[in-house]
Amino acid sequence: MKSRINKYTLMLALLLPAIAVKAQTEYSLNKALEYALLNNENVKNAQLSTLDAEAQVFETRADGLPQINGSFNYTNNLFIAKSPIPNSFFTGDPNAEGVTLVGFGAQHIGNLNVGLEQMLWDGSFFIGLKAAKVLREKVIVDKVKAEVDVIEQVTKAYYLVLVNQTRVDLINANLITLNTTLEETRTLYENGFAERIDVSRLQVQTNNLLAEKSGVEQAVTTSKDLLKLSMGMSVEEEITLTDQLEALDFNYDLAELNGFSLANRVEVQQLDYLKELAGLQIKNTTSQYIPKVTFNAGWGRNTGSNDFSDLTNGKKWFSNSQVGLNINIPIFDGLRKKYTIQRNKIELETLNNQYSLLTNNLTQEFENAKRNLDVSLEQLEVQKSNMELAQDVSSITKEKYKEGVGSNLEVTNAEKDYKEAETNYLNALYNAIIAKVDLDKALGKLQNNDN
Repeated sequence: MKSRINKYTLMLALLLPAIAVKAQTEYSLNKALEYALLNNENVKNAQLSTLDAEAQVFETRADGLPQINGSFNYTNNLFIAKSPIPNSFFTGDPNAEGVTLVGFGAQHIGNLNVGLEQMLWDGSFFIGLKAAKVLREKVIVDKVKAEVDVIEQVTKAYYLVLVNQTRVDLINANLITLNTTLEETRTLYENGFAERIDVSRLQVQTNNLLAEKSGVEQAVTTSKDLLKLSMGMSVEEEITLTDQLEALDFNYDLAELNGFSLANRVEVQQLDYLKELAGLQIKNTTSQYIPKVTFNAGWGRNTGSNDFSDLTNGKKWFSNSQVGLNINIPIFDGLRKKYTIQRNKIELETLNNQYSLLTNNLTQEFENAKRNLDVSLEQLEVQKSNMELAQDVSSITKEKYKEGVGSNLEVTNAEKDYKEAETNYLNALYNAIIAKVDLDKALGKLQNNDN
């Protein structure tokens, strides 16, 4: 029995790591973007705004449709009010004295009414309906803007994780090499062919590298949390990234760069809709000078009796109906509409100024993004060359040390320079990635193709 328990325990111990690995979901950049566009809270709220704008169109349209209301009223006059009537009214004698109290009305009163009202003309209604449709279109563009922001955030965060993971891999490779050199030097010291300071110097370098590894591993965790937060994913979930930095393409066709157009930027589209809405607001206020015409009709039945049972007798109910036309003519409102229009025009002029500033900024952003990418790629080439040279120097220095014609200090310094060159190369690589994403955004390429 004990042997069987140990067997199950061993099987469970072997399966647990596999289960833990399966629990980690693999994400390419495209898959991460797809997840983010479905789960990021800002995108979800933007989607809700589009639904709200769609409902607002129908809400506004409803004001132009017939408005029909019905009502039923029942009143029980427990104590009917009495009015004094001169006795002369009953006797015909103008000299008759005194009054008689007479109650007017019945104890049980019933009223049933149905009314209809139809707008025939209201200038502000038609303009308001058009404004609601324009607002719906603007909200759709707002959703695209939210998606662009998320794509930018997720892309930058994704590559930050990859860069940090690559730093960890390079540190691990350096540690393997450094540990080998340390063991070889320790053996030489024990045999009298190296000094103790050589061993100590390599041990210090190893300790520093281990400390750096711990910091970079923490940076991997932090950058992964940032990525998951941008994706709208719980930070407690475990994910594995599958893309490789080597697969990056920094090339642009000349036609892409020459095809730069401000019309591709959602920020410009948003402001275009705001300007259109401001123009409609001016028209809406102006239309309020025009009379409004509505048609109304009503039908009803009423009854009154001192006997409650008469309320259920259809013959005791009496019908009534009416139709009418209402024309509301604005005459004087204290000049309110005049100054409202003045404010609307000021708002439109402000938007025109903002449009000019925005287009100028976006043009400058595009030019800066092009220059930044060019400079970043130049720096990347320089740092890549430096890293390769530092690697060659490190290899040559180690060979010289093994042959007894070099010093341990040279080996240590060469390793330090090589590690620094690796770090500089990765920093330059990430800067180039950021520059490429910024240029994609400036060109209007960071958009969800499903829109």
